[in-house]
Amino acid sequence: MELRDEVKSQFDKAHRLAKKFYDAGDTGRARIEYLKCARFMQQLAEMSPPDLRPDILERSRKFSEIADGLKEGNIEVFTSGVKPMEPVPQSTHKKDEDAARRKAHSLVMVERPKVRFADIAGLEQVKESIKEAVVYPFLYPEEYRYFGVSAGGGILLYGPPGCGKTMLAAAAAAECDAAFINLKISDIKDKYVGESEKNLREVFAIARQQEKAILFFDEIDALASERSGSSEGHERSLVSELLMQMDGLETKGRVRSLVLAATNRPWAVDIALRRPGRFDTTVFIPNPDRAARRRILEINLAHKPLSGEVDLDALSEKMEGFASSEVVEVCQRAARIPLRERIKENKPRRQLTQADFEQAIRSMQPVLPAWYQLSLRELSRTPEVEMFDDLIRAARRYIRQ
Repeated sequence: MELRDEVKSQFDKAHRLAKKFYDAGDTGRARIEYLKCARFMQQLAEMSPPDLRPDILERSRKFSEIADGLKEGNIEVFTSGVKPMEPVPQSTHKKDEDAARRKAHSLVMVERPKVRFADIAGLEQVKESIKEAVVYPFLYPEEYRYFGVSAGGGILLYGPPGCGKTMLAAAAAAECDAAFINLKISDIKDKYVGESEKNLREVFAIARQQEKAILFFDEIDALASERSGSSEGHERSLVSELLMQMDGLETKGRVRSLVLAATNRPWAVDIALRRPGRFDTTVFIPNPDRAARRRILEINLAHKPLSGEVDLDALSEKMEGFASSEVVEVCQRAARIPLRERIKENKPRRQLTQADFEQAIRSMQPVLPAWYQLSLRELSRTPEVEMFDDLIRAARRYIRQ
């Protein structure tokens, strides 16, 4: 294993342990692991090209900030453990605020994505829609003010699983040089009443500390779906908190943060979130067409030993109906065939052939047929079905194929 891979592996281990210890209430040991994360990030920065170092060092700084918030212990030597400190008396209210802040910091990783729209195959119309909804308000705030067009609110990305919603959101942040805060609703929600709202407030507070930020909520349908019984009031309170925080993002006529959300289950997103002024901009992310599939193949095979007989046009045709992530998986499965031959059977190295790809394709079971069938069935029962016309048309085309 190369040194860089070893450091990355140690970082991943420290990050997992930090969250484990924090969740268990062992803040002293959690602080050690967060400081390790910061140190490993510094080491990775030293091994990285100059243009990547600032972002990696920024991540190291963020981990140090998280560790500084855990006041239970102090590291004397990096590997020597925790030297206890005298507890500082503080009010119960202050303790609650600090606990919420520490939890929010443990959930948030502020990133500066490198992926750009040019790196994403196809979806040109989708990219333009996202630019108008997300990128232009950041880049041309004076023009929005001049024409009296309001910016802000929320943008909902919806579509089949594995078709690039998260990557598009990250690319949008990169296009306008904004910090990217990637969250899952399941990370925010807490079983205790009021704790979820605290987590949400702190996450938005972190976003407001950035010059420009995009908050991306994955699996937004988990926020308020399947509400029933005694949990309904709690869920409504969390939805109300989200809407209130979104309303407060515009400061002095200037938008510093925008909210994007993604879902594979748009019919399960609470109606309150889909009204004007909230997640009123909806963008459908379809499965890749033939040209996009070919481009995905080109990108993922650029550094693989490819035989001259491989026909990317024929392969993209054979993968009709595949999700973007499934096209990528085909490339990986095909490459593993000669890799296994080399390692397990000690055969000479060889290039990837057309037969390797065809075998990989046969081993795949696309998820989209069942998902499109489910979409049509669920949307037929949705009161605001007209909001998802793009999905319905795509589903009907897909099923007719």
